[in-house]
Amino acid sequence: MSNGALDRTTFEAIEAYVLDRMSAAERAGFEQRLASDPALRAELDLEREHILAVELGGLQRTLQAIGEVELRKGGGPAWGGLLKYAAGFALLLGVAVWWMLRPSDPERLFAEHFVVDPGLPVAMSVTDDPVFADAMVSFKEGRYADARSRWASLLKERPGSDTLQYYVAAALMAEGDLPGAIPLLEPLAAAPASPFLHKARWYLFLAYLRTGETDKAAALPVEEDPLRGDQARAIKQQLKAR
Repeated sequence: MSNGALDRTTFEAIEAYVLDRMSAAERAGFEQRLASDPALRAELDLEREHILAVELGGLQRTLQAIGEVELRKGGGPAWGGLLKYAAGFALLLGVAVWWMLRPSDPERLFAEHFVVDPGLPVAMSVTDDPVFADAMVSFKEGRYADARSRWASLLKERPGSDTLQYYVAAALMAEGDLPGAIPLLEPLAAAPASPFLHKARWYLFLAYLRTGETDKAAALPVEEDPLRGDQARAIKQQLKAR
């Protein structure tokens, strides 16, 4: 993404995200970008390391400046010992900052594995409904709120449509509204006859991970997914190893 050319707006957004200075809406929007942009996720990890390095560097320079001032005052030997303790303190502080800033294992796993559903090819849409097709265009162009609104209106007219239910959930996932997506995915993930069974289980699995419901994630038989079974098994093994 950056190759050394990270724009200021993106940097400020990453910094605000890492330091928890975003509103709930801003955070949801940024996580939506993260979900569809692997390069941005990599940049986020990199900037986390940079911020930590800057904080440690600032602390070390402050301690060094204090030591130099005291040495000029004639307090050399005593400050030499104190600086050793200060260096140890700086190291401990650095570890503590890293510990606080690091993403939890479920957050990291979600960020590594979540990719927005690619949607249906519009020309080969499963329906001739122009409203559904227009919403799919919006979805594929990243206008998730618009797509969700259109599909949600159709879902009110056709509450038994698992296609609409799945894509409303997919749009919510893309918007970062995982708690909103979960109730729509759960019945699909428990319906063996649904053509969305495996996709619903996969995204429900990731949603459970991100929202901290790891017990529910572990209980989902997502390993049965013919496409993502190995991926799911690897994630579950990492969760067990925590």
